[in-house]
Amino acid sequence: MAIVDALASVLPVLLLVGLGALLARRGFLRPGTVEDMRWLVLYVTLPSSLFLTFLRVSIEPRHLLVVVPVFAACVAVLVLGPLIGRVIRIRSALLPFLLTGFEAGMIGYAIYGSVYGVDQLYRFAIVDIGQVTFVFFVLVTALGRLAPEMRQSPGRTALGFVRTPVIIAIAAGIAAGALGLASALDATAPGGAALTTLRFLSAMTTPLITLVIGATTRISAGALGLPLRTVVARMAIWVGLAVAFAAFAVNVLRLDPLFAAAIFTMSVLPAPFVIPLYMPDGSAAEDHDYVTSVLSVGTVATLIAFPFVVLAFPA
Repeated sequence: MAIVDALASVLPVLLLVGLGALLARRGFLRPGTVEDMRWLVLYVTLPSSLFLTFLRVSIEPRHLLVVVPVFAACVAVLVLGPLIGRVIRIRSALLPFLLTGFEAGMIGYAIYGSVYGVDQLYRFAIVDIGQVTFVFFVLVTALGRLAPEMRQSPGRTALGFVRTPVIIAIAAGIAAGALGLASALDATAPGGAALTTLRFLSAMTTPLITLVIGATTRISAGALGLPLRTVVARMAIWVGLAVAFAAFAVNVLRLDPLFAAAIFTMSVLPAPFVIPLYMPDGSAAEDHDYVTSVLSVGTVATLIAFPFVVLAFPA
């Protein structure tokens, strides 16, 4: 596949991001509207996609061997964050948190599904489970040490994890598929109508997410030095690890190349968007600016890098 074809594959995503930015600038997408759209994606349309996907997928034991290395790598990068900071000359205590974890929910599923198809999302979701587990049980807990007021008990952390719409949708889809409900739903008019409704909702996911990305991405040209250095370091780390992960998945686990595409898609994503929510209340303004700039620059970097993933792994 030529780079032109790869760009064409992701052009609809880029155009929708641009439309979101234009609508926000013109005042048609107000902050409250954008937040409602974000909620609709995370709690309705994306879970609908994942439920439908896992309803007809058989999870194999070897898939779990993808989850564990992703979780372990996220932990390792977090632990090594201060050392990496010394190498790239960034002393911020928030740097380790910006180097690890991924914004799969608001970006990853949309761009992967837009090119490889909603029915292939289970591959990306399996890769995502490892990092979602890391974000809830490790990243948020570690951030709590910086912000005692945001600290959660292990029980509340576990409860938050199992209540995550993505996890609920995946578990429900797997359970329903194992019970044979897919064919039972197809066989009845009400069941068929329910599945069609979920497909309608699922189809809204990519347009809504990409409009939100465009409406919320903000970059201040005067303060790009540290954020850009952070994003370059982050992407170098994870793309390098993705080479090893993808080789392991394809050559050892004998998974198909679309799993490798999912791994590389994850590797180019920005840091989790929840990080600002768990920062200490008394954080300096420059810390907030640094974090939000890293997330914005990382989002733009993702949109630039993803066509190269598609070029390497054609749909």
